Amino acid sequence: MPRRTNTGVRYLAEYKGYYRVTMAVPRQLQDQLGQRLVKGLDTQSLLIARARAPQVIAEFKRRIEDAWTARGGKKHSLLAEALEVRGMLQDADEDMEHFLRQGMNERIDKILSKGATYKTVWNPELGPDEIRIPTKEALAEAEEYRQIVRGSTPIAYHHESFMRTLKIADRSKLDEPRALGIFLDWLSTRNPPIQPFIENVTRPVALRYMDEMPAYTGLAWGSNAKYFGRLKFYWSWLSKRGFAKGNPFHDLTIAKDKVAHDEEERAFTDSEMQRLFMGDPPEGRSMLDVMWVAALTGARLDAVIDLRVGECDDGWFTFKPQKKEKSSRDVPIHPDLLPIVRRRIEGKKPDDDLFPEWPAPKPPSVKPRSSYYSKRFTKYSRDIKVRDELEGKRRSLINFHSFRRWFITKMERAAVPGDLIAAIVGHKRSGLTLGRYSDGPEMGAAIEAIKKVRMPPLDGSVVIEDRSLTPRRRRQA
Repeated sequence: MPRRTNTGVRYLAEYKGYYRVTMAVPRQLQDQLGQRLVKGLDTQSLLIARARAPQVIAEFKRRIEDAWTARGGKKHSLLAEALEVRGMLQDADEDMEHFLRQGMNERIDKILSKGATYKTVWNPELGPDEIRIPTKEALAEAEEYRQIVRGSTPIAYHHESFMRTLKIADRSKLDEPRALGIFLDWLSTRNPPIQPFIENVTRPVALRYMDEMPAYTGLAWGSNAKYFGRLKFYWSWLSKRGFAKGNPFHDLTIAKDKVAHDEEERAFTDSEMQRLFMGDPPEGRSMLDVMWVAALTGARLDAVIDLRVGECDDGWFTFKPQKKEKSSRDVPIHPDLLPIVRRRIEGKKPDDDLFPEWPAPKPPSVKPRSSYYSKRFTKYSRDIKVRDELEGKRRSLINFHSFRRWFITKMERAAVPGDLIAAIVGHKRSGLTLGRYSDGPEMGAAIEAIKKVRMPPLDGSVVIEDRSLTPRRRRQA
């Protein structure tokens, strides 16, 4: 059932003063499309929204139908029936095969009759003859049925089995259906559309997708590369198990655009740090405390938000593994963080959250616990105008990860050795000797290194920025 709205149009709803189309996704397709399809209409006018909505609604319905097709159809659907017939044909003897093929032809005839019109023509030998004129939809449906019975396999048919073999974090698993969904949408919007069968994805199709994907999605290079890589991995899985004849994506990658150094994401300046920490976010200490820990450890947001009391009550933080880290790591608690830690662990049990104000999303969501904090921090930084936005860039060049960049920059400028910095922030250390055989630097060295990082003055006094050897874009007044 569509969500009830007060707009008079099914699927059209108002959100924060603007109108958007929102449509629920069938439960069986949510691993592929998400729980809802949502698209903003960029207008506050109900009249304009009503005019724009039908096209988006039709697009959403097509995406849902394409998703059913790609996974083999709804239960008891025509596609599911075709797959069942194909399975029976594979094990049939000669008599059974003849029986099944006769049934297949009768089924196709029935499909073509649905909605057909009839025209009487004169046959010189037989007299008046009635000709059936099938609809375009029936012709396409019959051809699809015929292809599947003859051996074509819907692209998403094996995707559920593929997902069960993955040994990655639940959050990372979300990328798999997104990657597949983007590819299926692309196939359906080509001219002419490419039927979503494994056998139709040839090397030329793979090359075309690689070339067209960036413009088609409008996403940043990192997102396109990630989704393309996940699709390539799925095809590798299909190929290894004999479900596909080779992997047409095997040596293809999305080329990275050249980015000028002054257009890359960067560390906060000391002036920006001063404004962030002297500001007054709506969440008060609960937001500022997370910022303090991130700034004086260089830890990622996920690692900070997930800290428990028992992971910081003995003089150091124990951060869970992030990205490609294989194990947790200990980082000394900076002297400036001790008051925050003492306040937060007082009267708490070891398993209690250090930041209970930022709980994990409720099931069935698999979003990281940090997702809500990230949104609130972005709003706060916008409110106080600590942003560095460029036209055409999806996000600001400074963001929460800039605390990590700032920390690493300060460590380097304090003459802390590079391998010690890498060990503290969880980066791979140089060479086989340190990278594989060493147990890591001595804790005392890390403590002394951490102490060298100093926050800028937070009393409003003038900040004199350090001059970097690497030039940056001059900011316009």
